[in-house]
Amino acid sequence: MFRNISVLLVCSVFTQCLANPDCSQPPKTEVFTDCCAQAGIMKDILKDCNKKFPPQANHDNFCNGECVFNETGISVNGVIQKDKLPVILAEFYQDMLDVVPIAIEMIGKCTRMVEPELVRVLENKPDKADDCNPLPALLSKCFFTEMFLHCPASIWQNTENCNHAKEFLKHCPKHQG
Repeated sequence: MFRNISVLLVCSVFTQCLANPDCSQPPKTEVFTDCCAQAGIMKDILKDCNKKFPPQANHDNFCNGECVFNETGISVNGVIQKDKLPVILAEFYQDMLDVVPIAIEMIGKCTRMVEPELVRVLENKPDKADDCNPLPALLSKCFFTEMFLHCPASIWQNTENCNHAKEFLKHCPKHQG
């Protein structure tokens, strides 16, 4: 009887630890980039923009997002081509047909979600912040977070690190897009 209670207690504690990750300890960036396969061209663009404008912890890097949008054609002369987003996403994910509807749904969701955040960022943007448009960075962060959370099983790397990263994003709202 005592053994059964001990096993149940250990399992309960272990399950609770898995269900509620430590939000102060985000997984390494590499985990997020390796878990849900990205279109080849997108990987190259992200790599190039990360070299030009390296992501920085606890600091918004609006130029990185603007770089991604410019390189992909999502943004032309500073204007996001919202009407062309489904076509552009379909082109990026042409070899991953099950991803296209999810990508289109997630970019629509993010377009709606980032509006209040954009207002907040513009109102509180520090004087020394970069001069780039924050909207592409906000949309990119939201999009890649949502794609990570809704990644189709066909391209998801079902590893302990990837599953932990997904649980982290689900339970740590500060880190969500």
